[in-house]
Amino acid sequence: MNTFENSSPLLKIVYLFLFSLVGLFLAGSLVTVLNGFVGGGLMQSAWGIRISSGVQMVLMFLMPAITLVVWSGEKPLTVLGLHSSNNSSVLYFLAFAILLVGMPFITLLSQLNQMLVLPEWLSGLELLMRNFEEAAQATTNLLLGGTSIWGFLGNIIFIGAFASVAEEVFFRGVLQKLLGKLFKNLHTSVWLAAFIFSLMHMQFYGFLPRIVLGAMLGYLFVYSNNLWIPIFVHFLNNALVVALNFFFKENSIYQSLENPSMSLSFIAVGFISLGLLIYLFVLYRGKGDYRVERE
Repeated sequence: MNTFENSSPLLKIVYLFLFSLVGLFLAGSLVTVLNGFVGGGLMQSAWGIRISSGVQMVLMFLMPAITLVVWSGEKPLTVLGLHSSNNSSVLYFLAFAILLVGMPFITLLSQLNQMLVLPEWLSGLELLMRNFEEAAQATTNLLLGGTSIWGFLGNIIFIGAFASVAEEVFFRGVLQKLLGKLFKNLHTSVWLAAFIFSLMHMQFYGFLPRIVLGAMLGYLFVYSNNLWIPIFVHFLNNALVVALNFFFKENSIYQSLENPSMSLSFIAVGFISLGLLIYLFVLYRGKGDYRVERE
């Protein structure tokens, strides 16, 4: 089916989000049906949230992206960069190092984001965002608060694997590429896709760090032309959060690292992290398959 073969990048982006809205509606309908089968308590259980999240990831992100690619008359594996690339082992190692080195800077941004206060005339919006944030935190606590090994493995599968594959295919594999064709500028496409990625998570107090994380994933894709690498890093990022909360949630050292005080030394470490992050990306770009992306 070549329905969108001759469509402009802008029109394809519009259809991508229309498909996503349809997928969100279908996911909600399916979860409602499932909820009826279990007596209405699906979203009150951790496994219910995991399953509904997985359904939403597939129908809202994965299927719309693949559908658009197929209906454009293109091969998903080629368009999405789901193939092995030159120097794969080196690129994976550098990508892992980029994630670790970038964490202090992302944590610094997270702390700064938490300190943001909207003007008085936007107090209603701020209250709404705080309510969203509290609801999201309650869901997160329910997911990560268990002590069962099966719950831990479930989180690795649904929060780690499902989210990383579905979101990277949608935001980096399809949306970012379409934005690149629309604006003819790779940096615009990377940062705009990262902005939309963060915006669609509906968490204002994690907005800035999620933009930077999205941009990191975007550049990992651009400079390697291999979507498996940002999927790998996205999975590691999510899985690390799950693992640390499962094994070290009550550890005072972990708690202090998760919510550090805004000191001069912490700020200095954050900016050192940024410098090292830029340096590693320069190395990564030199080893990657960037030539293909530019053609």
